[in-house]
Amino acid sequence: MKNVLKRLIELINLFKDDTKISTNKIKDSIPDYRDLNEQAFRRAFERDKSLLRSFGYLIEYSNDKWSHDESGYTMGGSYVFNNIKKNEDINVNSFVNTYLLLKNNISLQGNNDKKTEIISKITKAINEKRRLGFEYLSKYRKVKPQGLRFFNGSWYLGAIESKKFKTFKLDYIENLKLGNKANLFTTEYKNMSFSWEDSDDLISIEINIPDNLYQVNKNIFSHKLERSDKKELKSIKTNDTYGLFKFLLLCDGSYKIIKFHNAHLLKDLIDV
Repeated sequence: MKNVLKRLIELINLFKDDTKISTNKIKDSIPDYRDLNEQAFRRAFERDKSLLRSFGYLIEYSNDKWSHDESGYTMGGSYVFNNIKKNEDINVNSFVNTYLLLKNNISLQGNNDKKTEIISKITKAINEKRRLGFEYLSKYRKVKPQGLRFFNGSWYLGAIESKKFKTFKLDYIENLKLGNKANLFTTEYKNMSFSWEDSDDLISIEINIPDNLYQVNKNIFSHKLERSDKKELKSIKTNDTYGLFKFLLLCDGSYKIIKFHNAHLLKDLIDV
């Protein structure tokens, strides 16, 4: 394990200037790789890449045929640690220990490497002002990413699509692609208003539903339970339109809707 951690630190330092690095340079620069044959090197490198990904560092091969830059590997996520190391007021060891504690307890809550990779790609795109393309609820989107936020147990991407700021739940993002060109747009943090912060995108629903049925299916969607009484009347607020739709389908025939504010948002989803 000691040798593995040493290699990971060497890899992070190798990418500290955010340049593209060839496979041969990686092999020659890391002492543990040098004496390995090609197949053994590839296996070791892939294992190290996977471990770094779990820490938020994403090593990817870039080959932009429209660019004059040479092809090679780049690392996303390294800018965070590099900026922290430059700050004399931050104790790096304390930071790493705190990071690991938070990561194990709240950050991804046991989600797989796929979620970690998505977050790393989005963070890289935000920092380098690159476009993102992905499938979202069976529709392909091209967006300018503005920010990431963790809310009510889920990660969300805030991005500009067709000149409008929109909120995308990471759980529904598939086939994420990172644009090749950097510095394509500006990030306007002051104008960011995620869907739960905007009443126009918030669904309020009062529903009579058996409590045991609600408890079994409540984790299907992100929401806030405003009120719950003994008569099984529940007042719910949510911006997770797709999750609410799945919840209502699963519980179909076992509930009665009393009030439904912004029901058109659900209709818009069905009509997509």
